[in-house]
Amino acid sequence: MRHVLLSIPSSTDRPPGLPARWILACVLSAFTLAAHASGGEPTLKFAPYAFETQRHGTIDAEVAFLEVPRRRDQPEGPRMKLRVVRLPATRGDSKAVPVVYLAGGPGGSGVGTARGPRWPVFEQVQRETDVLLFDQRGTGLSDPPPPCPYAERFDDAKPLDQNVALAALRRTAARCIAHWQKEGVDLAAYTTAESAADLEDLRRALGEPRISLWGMSYGTHLALATLRLHGAGIERLVLMGVEGPDDTLKLPMTADAVLAELAIVAREQGFDDLMGVTRRVLDKLRREPAEGRSLMHKGRRVTLGAFDAQLAIAAALGRRSTQQMLPLALRDADAGDYDLMATLVLSVREQLGQFQAMPLAMDVASGQSPQRRAMVEAQARTSLFGDALNFPFPALGDSLGLVDLGEGYRAPLEHDVDALFVSGTLDGRTPPGNALALLPGFSNGVHLLVRGASHDDELWLGDARIAERIASFLGGQKAGGGEVTVPAPDLAQGKLGLLLQALNIDRGTISLALLALFALVGVAVALTMRCRRGRRRHL
Repeated sequence: MRHVLLSIPSSTDRPPGLPARWILACVLSAFTLAAHASGGEPTLKFAPYAFETQRHGTIDAEVAFLEVPRRRDQPEGPRMKLRVVRLPATRGDSKAVPVVYLAGGPGGSGVGTARGPRWPVFEQVQRETDVLLFDQRGTGLSDPPPPCPYAERFDDAKPLDQNVALAALRRTAARCIAHWQKEGVDLAAYTTAESAADLEDLRRALGEPRISLWGMSYGTHLALATLRLHGAGIERLVLMGVEGPDDTLKLPMTADAVLAELAIVAREQGFDDLMGVTRRVLDKLRREPAEGRSLMHKGRRVTLGAFDAQLAIAAALGRRSTQQMLPLALRDADAGDYDLMATLVLSVREQLGQFQAMPLAMDVASGQSPQRRAMVEAQARTSLFGDALNFPFPALGDSLGLVDLGEGYRAPLEHDVDALFVSGTLDGRTPPGNALALLPGFSNGVHLLVRGASHDDELWLGDARIAERIASFLGGQKAGGGEVTVPAPDLAQGKLGLLLQALNIDRGTISLALLALFALVGVAVALTMRCRRGRRRHL
């Protein structure tokens, strides 16, 4: 599902421009050998590649492009080139099968994920076996469709009305689809079934009888679809933040459950009755919209209503960085100050108004069963947040005329593959309930519950045992389930503290800085006194 996971705007967090990405793709594709459209075996030729991480230097790797049919029902038709970066095993005696990493989204880059703060986990797995970072079709440098030039800009002076917003988003999505069709983008090529076939082609191109799959979020959805469609070629699965075959629509009460978990943390850090505060804020906004000014959006003012707040709170519950901000934003709003809430609201509005071809088509194709949709509608009637967690789906998908993969794709899954499920108790997008619902169908599945982890980096890095268990399992060892606990979110206590968190300055650094400041002040006072005494002597 297209998760609205809030990220506060940053001038330094920008993806590379599309032209540069296309140039690099063209250069790297010179190293590709692929099957002809006549149906021969796919092959790969890897070339040396300097894999640059954000914080851990440059890693010796290899790169290739896999050529696949754009659509399997048109084998003589156009083809796509998919980027694969191989991190060769650093342990010479490794006997484990290669593991392919599948990023979330849909729309995330496997290569991009490994470059970031999660690299230490990839490095640990690399000690056990080859790790293949796979850019799924339409992501990274794997033939990404052009961006849509149209975006919906909601009026800052008006609170968001759900029906009006849905109608506007339908119009914008339809314009985007027409634009992509004009540009030659075949949206029917972007389904999880096609991506699963890509993974089977990758396995064959590697010449491996079996591969293991390691996915996060939507990447687990793709891994499970590959198991269903091409299970004979799968050795092991690691599924982090599990999204099952029929989990594309999120259960609304997930947000309520995570808010209740966060309320326990908040109480320990001085925020009493977070649930009650949330109800009061929503009730106030139902009676009368409020105005807030977001400093993180250059001082923009926005008028927000109850639906704005439902969208913003439900989205903020997904990621630790916004969970840290949420209790303060709600407490301020309860006291009549909506500035922090305005930041959350504007971030959601901006993300809602933009569409990308691959994620949109993928989500609509995965769809939902009638039973899942009925459950979502029933829970929306009792959730604090209504159906905000999924908005504008499923209604948006109903009107676009895109491919749906059908009920067989979403049916319950049973398999004897060795599988490690990893879930976080503060995950507002892929809660532990998703994994628990799947486990009965996996006779060799185990569950690792990470207490205190959200849909974010601490699900990977919050406790050293997480990476150890993933690496040993993918290296061929027995899976280790059970529970581990990561440190609770450090909640912002005031706007200054929030700013320091945004700048990644922890309390220890603040204490040292204050001590240094006091020392400098002391030195300055002492020098001033000496100067004064010296003047008196001269006088």
